Amino acid sequence: MSDCSKHKWRTFRAGRAAQVALKAAADVESLSELDRKRWMAMSAPVKGLRFDTRTLELMDSDGDGRIRMEEVVGAIDFLKSKGFDFSKLFSHDEADEKALADVVARQASLGSEPPSDDEARALAEWEKKGAEPEVAVLGGDTAGAEAALAAVEKEIDSFFAPDGAAALVTEEAVKTLPLKDHINARYLEAVIDFSEKCVKPILGDRESIGMLDWKALKAKFAPYRAWKSSRPVVNAAAKAALDDEERVLRYRLNLLEFLENFVNMKRLYDKADLAVFQCGTLRIDAREMNLCFPVVAEAAHAALAEKSKCCLLYMRLSRPSEGLERQICAVVTAGRVAGLYVGRNGVFYDDRGKDWEAVVTKVVEADVSLREAFWHPWRKLGEGISAMVKKFVGDKQSKAVSNVQAGTQNSQAGGAAMASSVAAIGIGIGMVGTAVAAIVSAVSGLRPWWMFFVAIAAVVLAVSVPSMVLAWFKLRKRDIGAILNASGWAVNRPMYFSMKRAREFTRCA
Repeated sequence: MSDCSKHKWRTFRAGRAAQVALKAAADVESLSELDRKRWMAMSAPVKGLRFDTRTLELMDSDGDGRIRMEEVVGAIDFLKSKGFDFSKLFSHDEADEKALADVVARQASLGSEPPSDDEARALAEWEKKGAEPEVAVLGGDTAGAEAALAAVEKEIDSFFAPDGAAALVTEEAVKTLPLKDHINARYLEAVIDFSEKCVKPILGDRESIGMLDWKALKAKFAPYRAWKSSRPVVNAAAKAALDDEERVLRYRLNLLEFLENFVNMKRLYDKADLAVFQCGTLRIDAREMNLCFPVVAEAAHAALAEKSKCCLLYMRLSRPSEGLERQICAVVTAGRVAGLYVGRNGVFYDDRGKDWEAVVTKVVEADVSLREAFWHPWRKLGEGISAMVKKFVGDKQSKAVSNVQAGTQNSQAGGAAMASSVAAIGIGIGMVGTAVAAIVSAVSGLRPWWMFFVAIAAVVLAVSVPSMVLAWFKLRKRDIGAILNASGWAVNRPMYFSMKRAREFTRCA
């Protein structure tokens, strides 16, 4: 779509991009005319956001678990159809919250109100059809059997799912699902319930079932499921009116916040706010990191998120008292990487203020700060020298120890071996001393005396400045959009951040 809107758009600059500002009612009303290429995001997942869940469900008009640009425009069009005053998006009061609570309470009590005569007749016909043999396949036990099937349906479907690249005919044995043995303890109780309530009454007492048996069971309950989903809606007109009222109120309270995390990323770049995808705060290594993302599959997420050029910490979270576990990805944007390693513990505070035990499971290393880049080559040099000395001393000492263990013929040979070990350590120390002496001798002849310090500074800068320059270019390429992409978003434009914003994402002691 070309940007042929008559509306005059204002912009603000954040993340090295000109983003559309939403400061007035006309800005929101005209979003359907805004060139889609200027939106920061194209789609977002419903789950994993720090946002009102019900509002997201209402916006997800097709129920596929994702919110796209056209669904956002659809929400705005719905408000237009109700004659909504869009200036109310920019000011809230307690009356809005109270009105929403009242609507929710009226929706809950709607089921207790008597149906109309037509609705009562339709309901009676529906109940009569539910007693027919092809629907109530197990009589009064049908509902319990179907519930037992539904409890394990997703897992059993996955078990029997064929490989997408499988050949028509294979040499493998036909896959069967055991119903008593070799079941994961997590699903054991549900599988036993499914076997007793569903399999046994229809297929007989079985030790296992095959794919055809599983399909036959689901087909047997298909009429019951179709009947259950066709239940007439009681008080339909009143329910529809209340649903529309709820939608208007929830959009009034929450729509602007969503737009500022989708059309633009104002909430991300404003230090006074948090973006909807920032799921909490991690405290570790004298740092506080608030750029944290929920993770479902660590390996798949890391493979995409590493393209962000950011330093990433993958953490396993747990609340032992509640038996809960989850995973997050925390972005390290300031400080240093050296103190972060697999197995290090921290504490995570989610968006509800609950604290979780956190342990590092994976570190994706990348440049974090210019200060660390300055010392990086010297740290590598020190590690290299240390490794060389350790290897040299280790080889000499290992040879000496092996001679002793081999049982030399006299004590003099054993003493020589021990002397060789001590000498090896001395040689290692001497290597370091020789290197230092060479540097000192190279600059000791400089006159006047202060030239010595100038020379040392020149050497340090000659090594460290190139490292800092390279790091500066890498730091400018850090892109939060790649991490959002790994989290299920479809991001339309890169989302860079400045050094100043980096220090706000990660606060150091």
